[in-house]
Amino acid sequence: MTPSGTKKQAGPVARIMANAGKLLSGKAAGGVLSLAYLAIAARGLGPEGMGALVLAHAYATVIAGVARFQSWQAVIRFGAPMVRDGDEARLKDLLRYTIRLDLISGVASVIIALALAPLAARVFGWSDDIRGLITVYCFATPFLIAATPTGVLRLYDKFKLLGWQLTLMPLIRFVGAIILWLTEASVGAFLIVWIASVFVHGSSLWFLGWRELEKKKLTPAILGKAARDADKAWLPFMIKTNLSSSIDLMHNNVPLLIVGGVLGPAAAALFRIAYNLANVLAQPITMFNHASFPELSKIEAEEGRHKMAKVAFQSIGTAILIAAPIVFLYFLLRRQLAVGIGGEEFLAAAPLIALMAFAQLFQIASLGLESAVLARGRAGWALSGQVAAAVAHLGFLFLMLTAIGVIAAPLAIMTGWAVLIAVLLLALLRR
Repeated sequence: MTPSGTKKQAGPVARIMANAGKLLSGKAAGGVLSLAYLAIAARGLGPEGMGALVLAHAYATVIAGVARFQSWQAVIRFGAPMVRDGDEARLKDLLRYTIRLDLISGVASVIIALALAPLAARVFGWSDDIRGLITVYCFATPFLIAATPTGVLRLYDKFKLLGWQLTLMPLIRFVGAIILWLTEASVGAFLIVWIASVFVHGSSLWFLGWRELEKKKLTPAILGKAARDADKAWLPFMIKTNLSSSIDLMHNNVPLLIVGGVLGPAAAALFRIAYNLANVLAQPITMFNHASFPELSKIEAEEGRHKMAKVAFQSIGTAILIAAPIVFLYFLLRRQLAVGIGGEEFLAAAPLIALMAFAQLFQIASLGLESAVLARGRAGWALSGQVAAAVAHLGFLFLMLTAIGVIAAPLAIMTGWAVLIAVLLLALLRR
């Protein structure tokens, strides 16, 4: 207690970890459910069927990621000073602007997804019944682009609410997968459940974000002409973060699509097993990043870049220390994890699991540094780092995938993150 009898205010690193914990409380449940429905799909469909399923979802996710502006980052980056200064009118202008971009992105994602669907069907060998459902999935892509409400909930520290909202998609898939497994349903039936979960996920996020704005009387007028011009800094920042996040897809779903296109759906299924298992470890890492960006932005605005950089390095070090023992445990239990999740048919995923777990240590550093660089307003540097990382990642993958097989995928991911870390360090420490 302080002399005045009030509780001592938590430091910035403690606040970052506390907010990450709030997100994680729901996200951890989602991670467990994701593993569960993945195991059910693997056992019900086998490597080939499961590969077709995960490739379909990866296709929709990549299209949405390319079309989406990272407007949630703009809401936090420009909205935090507005909240601090009590400038509600300008905050409404910002929200109006980002919501409009989300709507434009949603329409664009549908057009792109429909245009490329025939090519994707040929590359991934989708059957005729799956091709029809892929068309439906194309219309679900806007529901993967709920960026502004995400930013609103993070801006107002609704991390716990946001964390539990993230359980909706895996919960629907888990319940649906159980029913489909018991009825010995086809890949198409699984895909219908996957599509429905996307619609529910996006709709609920918009509902929660809009409700928060109504509580604070900040709902913007979406239609009509704006009373004031948009800040000239908004669009360049969002273009840069959009390009950066699009390139960042090279670390996530794009490798899965490349593996599926080159080695086939079964190889993609093996990689997906390893990726989702590592994703359980990645959940706290991602939540750490989501929680650190708002806090670092506030510190940058109030105390300057030196204090912000110090807090960033402290929080990254803390996260690595927490994750390292879990990474080692993944390595020891890699075979048991592979068979436990997918059955004997998925034993070949064991080395992938070990490498993907180790790769999370690279991800901790890269995500933490990226938050710090964006907090400094250097979205261009983040974009440059992502470009360099993508070149290194894809170069390694294309050179080594046919030579050493699917094991090249996690090695390529680590190569890309290592390059990204080097660029982000330079951006953060340079004046």
